[in-house]
Amino acid sequence: MVENLQTDKALLIWRDGELIKNQWILNDTGEEILIGRAVECPVHIPVRWISRRHAALKYENGRFVLRDAGSKNGVFVNGQRVVQAHTLNDGDIIQLAPGLELLYVDSEATAPLPGRNRLGLQVDLQQRQVFVHGRALTPPLSPQQYEFLALLSRQPGRVYSRAEIIEAVWPGESPEGITDDAIDALVRRIRQRLAEIEPEHNFIVTVRGYGFRLEPELA
Repeated sequence: MVENLQTDKALLIWRDGELIKNQWILNDTGEEILIGRAVECPVHIPVRWISRRHAALKYENGRFVLRDAGSKNGVFVNGQRVVQAHTLNDGDIIQLAPGLELLYVDSEATAPLPGRNRLGLQVDLQQRQVFVHGRALTPPLSPQQYEFLALLSRQPGRVYSRAEIIEAVWPGESPEGITDDAIDALVRRIRQRLAEIEPEHNFIVTVRGYGFRLEPELA
């Protein structure tokens, strides 16, 4: 079942903007853990915009798996709708309603303390907005800059090749027509924008000879 204590087990953390409103321990017993508005749900979220039985978690083959439990408005992970069972990764953002986010923290990761600010970068794939420490970048990024960050944010930590970046940022263009200098200039401009809010952390890491990866959270 689920408790409301800090532990070294996996956690779900309910965030409201930069604040952490609640957190739940996920025990790996293999029992289904329901998320919803109904009071009998182990992860009880009393918000009218979510369904009584909105989503469900289950520990399978060493990982927590999320599925939609028949919700009215759907379940999203990192901006993508959950259609089939989805295996969660550390740092995944589960969206149950506009503005209602649950952060999944794996058992081996360090969870933030309740009430503290959660630092880092977020890409809202639905609203096409980028946030640093909860603050939206204003003015917004250019379409190409946004598409670059949107690609990297789908799997933070994964290295995306220059070919993948060209396909996402310059769709329809021949890879031979996009130079390394063009990509590097794009990344430089994005870094400058992110540094307006967070000047000390490099969110976009260059992997020499291959591509780039996203480090959305501060150590």
